[in-house]
Amino acid sequence: MVTKTTKVAKPAGATSSADGQRNYELMLVINPEWTEEKLNITTSNVSQFITGLGGNVAEVKALGKRKLAYPIKHFNEGYYLLLHFKLKSESSPELENRLNISEEIIRYLLKNME
Repeated sequence: MVTKTTKVAKPAGATSSADGQRNYELMLVINPEWTEEKLNITTSNVSQFITGLGGNVAEVKALGKRKLAYPIKHFNEGYYLLLHFKLKSESSPELENRLNISEEIIRYLLKNME
């Protein structure tokens, strides 16, 4: 059986920088028992880790404390944080590993915006 490989064009509006970085969106749900100071430290640590991987954080939005749709790790609510940044695609697994082992982050969603 012969298979043919075709290159799929990027959808309209999708952009990637010349250095191979892609646009990402990261939603974090952080432990609701953390103080404001600890939340700021967590936000700073995540931003610094992304920068350390060669990324560029464009925007950080604190969305506040919200009720969860279902309990996660015995929590019924959490602090939501939204980050927009650029990062090389080969660095995203390292970022996800770091988010998985972080004790203050109870859930995350990393989405490639391209």
